[in-house]
Amino acid sequence: MKSELYKFDERLILDKKFVAMEKKINSWQEAIYRVSEPLLKEKIIEKSYVQAMIDNVLNYGDYMVIVPNVVMPHARPEDGVNKTGVSILKLEEPLLFGKSKYVSMLICLASVNSSSHLQLLQQISALIDEEEKVSALLAVSSKDEFINLAQKMIEQELF
Repeated sequence: MKSELYKFDERLILDKKFVAMEKKINSWQEAIYRVSEPLLKEKIIEKSYVQAMIDNVLNYGDYMVIVPNVVMPHARPEDGVNKTGVSILKLEEPLLFGKSKYVSMLICLASVNSSSHLQLLQQISALIDEEEKVSALLAVSSKDEFINLAQKMIEQELF
């Protein structure tokens, strides 16, 4: 059931340039760099933000693995966020993230403030709040399929 409580200023609009699919990545650090590339290219984030995400994992462990198979690397806005944005990397082969958790999807979140951060988190949660949804997203084989399925999940859940 859709709620009237959701009044979003910023909708998560996925675009092919912000979704990447790879067969295999060799390390979690490389995966963070790869998922960050579209945001760097569009000047949504700075290189310092990428390093801050890596430092967070080194300092605090794999707490960013928010549900099985999904990690959401992030850092603080002052670490180099210019605009709010999201990029996604889907892997065919699971990757050991940190010391003990395997992931197949990285969702990089960059937010300029807490309001847009919470709005985007609510929308992202529509993609990953059920194991079946994550499995469905991981099963697609093209960016178009991924984007169409993700947008459908968000619209059904929130709008």
